[in-house]
Amino acid sequence: MRHFLIGIMAWVLSCGLALAEDWPAGAKADMNAAGERLRTATTSTERAQALREIEAIAKAHPDAPEAQLLARTLGQKATMEAGPKAMLGALSDLATSGNIPDAQTYGDILAPLMDTIGKMADEGTLLPQAAIELDGAISALNDAAKKAGLPDVAAAISQATGIEGIGEKTTGLIGDIAKAAELARDAPDLAQMNEAETKKFLENMVALLPKGGGPAISGPAFGVFTEQVGWANEMFGESTKALDLVGDAIETGQFDHAAYAKIEERLNDLSKGPWGSDTAKNFFKSLCKHIPIAGAWCDDAFQAVEELVAGVDCDAITCDCGNVGGGLLSGPNTVTCKLQEESIIGECVSTKKITLTCDLDAKGPGASH
Repeated sequence: MRHFLIGIMAWVLSCGLALAEDWPAGAKADMNAAGERLRTATTSTERAQALREIEAIAKAHPDAPEAQLLARTLGQKATMEAGPKAMLGALSDLATSGNIPDAQTYGDILAPLMDTIGKMADEGTLLPQAAIELDGAISALNDAAKKAGLPDVAAAISQATGIEGIGEKTTGLIGDIAKAAELARDAPDLAQMNEAETKKFLENMVALLPKGGGPAISGPAFGVFTEQVGWANEMFGESTKALDLVGDAIETGQFDHAAYAKIEERLNDLSKGPWGSDTAKNFFKSLCKHIPIAGAWCDDAFQAVEELVAGVDCDAITCDCGNVGGGLLSGPNTVTCKLQEESIIGECVSTKKITLTCDLDAKGPGASH
């Protein structure tokens, strides 16, 4: 009888483990469909959407094999690809108008900036030094907005987007940044605190790696994820500059195009992500072999965007038409600029190559081609 009970218990435990570790058929089908959309994506926007879909499926099944690893890494990859462009889009709108006339415009600019900051903070890559700088920028921005009769950051985003709960979410994010900044300011050794937080992030990521992956995975893992921390904190730095840029525009009534051009150049560079080295590529290629659910699309998920779309990212094309200038000719020059920009984008989408360039006499300082 005792042996029988032991046998039953073993069977129950084994079934429980099997159920906990298996992917449901529906989840597999959904992930394969999203993976196919990722594999055939031709723009960074399409890729980011597919990556977010896969992230959501993995989060919904946290006990399935490598689900937590997929959710973390693919969510991070989506932020790397979409975050810089979302921020650039918001700032380019401000560059075109040159001012912030009302709360709607203000909220429309802030929403993608704070959304990107929030996604990176959720990934655990916000180091203490970056928290101090961000907290200062947000406080200064709120002060400038108050003087101008504009709502605070959270209220502006809530009013502009109309998304339920986004105001509370943004308030929570700002509070978390403020708490992290307060702890960092009180730290006896800020550099040591940055190192400790980096180590904590790396250990958490490495703990998610497949068991038995061997040295091809465990060896370069710390280096690859260290690159990610470095990239994220450069992004936090550019986020701080972007918030400062918005605050200055509110205070002075003028837009600093020179500062914008520097931010734009850096964000375009950061949109390539941190994982372009041979070490990172080999690491993820080895990792993919240990994630069966990812199947044929796993390599696509971790490759650089420009490699997947024949060397170009059509979403990144701009002739910076909002900043053409030209005095009396600014109107005609802007029209010429936009027409040429559309031609370049059209060529890129149809051929995946770029041979055209922005018009020499009708382009802004932030033109990409």
